[in-house]
Amino acid sequence: MSVKTDAEFDYEICSSKIRPIAEALIKKYDELHHIDPDKILFVVNHKSAGSKKQMTLAKTTKISPKWTELIYQLGSCSYFYMIEFYAKTTATMDESQMVALVYRELRRIGPEGEILTPDVHDWWQILMGLGRKWFYPDSTCPNLLDENVDWKKLMGTYYEEIHQGE
Repeated sequence: MSVKTDAEFDYEICSSKIRPIAEALIKKYDELHHIDPDKILFVVNHKSAGSKKQMTLAKTTKISPKWTELIYQLGSCSYFYMIEFYAKTTATMDESQMVALVYRELRRIGPEGEILTPDVHDWWQILMGLGRKWFYPDSTCPNLLDENVDWKKLMGTYYEEIHQGE
């Protein structure tokens, strides 16, 4: 069996790059306060483009108890969730779009630890605040971590409070 180099792996752990973004989003947005970013394994999938039916940017899943235990035994912390980013569909995203994508995926982790389904095709805040095409290569997207950016300003008359049960 030959050993693969980092550049040849189909999956790459990107926690050191994405966790600081997640931490900043959790600190800024109350609807994310229940999430512990240290319990999320952030991964880039270089192999697949996700769903064949629709464009997939990322996927948030629970890690099975078996794999949580095995990863812990290898000397890592206990991960309960994995956010998988698909390199083939996110490669052209700029920093602001990636921040929005991390926010979108964090919203999938519910207050009771469940994986939530968006309230419409995407979360209402993202659709009305960033627009339907926020992730397109030629689109501009405000950085959700900027001090002067919040959902009330982005959504205008469409703004609604985010309820924890969503």
